[in-house]
Amino acid sequence: MKTLSQWSSMILRTFLNAEIKRKNARILVRRNSGTLTRRYTKKLKIAVPEKQGFEVFVNATTQKVTGYCIDVFETAVKKLSDDLDYEFSIYAGSYDELVHNVSSGIFDAAVGDITITAERAVYVDFTMPYTESGVSLLVLSENDSNSTIEWVFLKPLTAELWLATVGGFFFTALVVWMIERPKNVEYQGSSSRQCSTALYFSFSTLTSSHDQIIRSPLSKIVVVIWCFVVLVIVQSYTASLSSMLTAKRLRPSVTDLDQLLLNGDYIGYQSGSFVHAVLTKKGFAEKRLRSYTKKEEYAEALRKGSKNGGVSAIVDEIPYITSFLSNPQYQNEFQMVNRIYKTPGFGFVFPQNSPLVHNLSVAILDLTSGDEGSRIQANWLGSATTFPSYVIPNTDSAPLTLRSFSGLFIITVCISALMLLISISRSVHAKYTKVRDSDMQSADGDGGGEGHGGSGSGPLQNDVGNGPMTDQPHHEAGNEDSQGIHGGGESVGDGEPNGSVPIHTIQIEMNTG
Repeated sequence: MKTLSQWSSMILRTFLNAEIKRKNARILVRRNSGTLTRRYTKKLKIAVPEKQGFEVFVNATTQKVTGYCIDVFETAVKKLSDDLDYEFSIYAGSYDELVHNVSSGIFDAAVGDITITAERAVYVDFTMPYTESGVSLLVLSENDSNSTIEWVFLKPLTAELWLATVGGFFFTALVVWMIERPKNVEYQGSSSRQCSTALYFSFSTLTSSHDQIIRSPLSKIVVVIWCFVVLVIVQSYTASLSSMLTAKRLRPSVTDLDQLLLNGDYIGYQSGSFVHAVLTKKGFAEKRLRSYTKKEEYAEALRKGSKNGGVSAIVDEIPYITSFLSNPQYQNEFQMVNRIYKTPGFGFVFPQNSPLVHNLSVAILDLTSGDEGSRIQANWLGSATTFPSYVIPNTDSAPLTLRSFSGLFIITVCISALMLLISISRSVHAKYTKVRDSDMQSADGDGGGEGHGGSGSGPLQNDVGNGPMTDQPHHEAGNEDSQGIHGGGESVGDGEPNGSVPIHTIQIEMNTG
């Protein structure tokens, strides 16, 4: 049997286990429902940063505290299951000092445009961010329309494409000239006339106003292909030039923070922001940094420039730059480029291990994912204002490159070269055929003369001795006349045997006859 002491210890353990379960259940219910622990049953003292500029985020005065960040906090608190009793206290100091004061217990929390950073998260807990953020450059835009001489018409095409196009005109002129010159009188004459005619015809394909006649089918094929290439390039050039003339011709004056560091330019930042620490880590000297608080100061410093008492760029968080650019008077004059530092965004500050961090984070997620968060943002920042997490690109139209038309140039060069090769082959073949026919005709003429001279008893030569005598009837008549002149002629013929006539007598008779 169990003793009395054993029974007593069993009852005590059972009671203690039940008490522990009840306490754990109460803690779990409080965490899930947002009920405050004993530490926060008092009225919370929440610090709000005092700002001289960008009051749209936080505007703290002795009468009331308003702004986008305040509105988000108050709306999120209303989503808690239990009421939260708090009061705002304006704090005039840096944001890092404000965070340390929450960590040391001087303030129970801090609400405002406080950026979540790794250095600050060591001492305090942040709620979920309610904005996207990051650090970017705000620079002055350069307007191309301020230049005295405009060369915009050259910008639609790159230098390589311009050279390739001009080379195409000269190449086409050369091919057409070589094909047409042998048979077309338009491409004949002096060297200057031939050159000017070929070049004029080639370049006139831009407007189809050429009046020179091309006769060869090969040159017509070359011209048709080149006209198609010119048509494509001209249409693309026109579209690109129209885009450049109608689009906003603004480009950032500065795009690289490292280049500003090498040049020794002055850089601006928002007073009290953690951006100062970011710039010093990147190597900027303290004397090259200038702090500003208002939008008007941003604009004035950028207009002056680094050499005239201003700055070359403003380094600030994207929500502030976006708010600055939302002003219509600054949209066409300034530009945001190159996000140089990433941050989670704005968050509310609480001491470490505070149960309010979890409860408010859930409320913020519910708020920002719904229509209510969009309504608050539109109310304070405008419906068109967004917090981009990417670099804002330049709006200039990119020029057309040679690579875009490389296929067309390859086709026209190959076809033109083929037509020229065919033309040269035909010309060589025609000359070879002409020479061969001439040789055959001369050979036939020599053979016919020898055959005619071999017939008969041998031709007689005249006193010149340059050819045979073929007039046989006339020769016979001469013989008859000579016989008639000599009368009976027997005494003369007695000196010659067989009654033959002396050769010199025949020659005289031929000359006199």
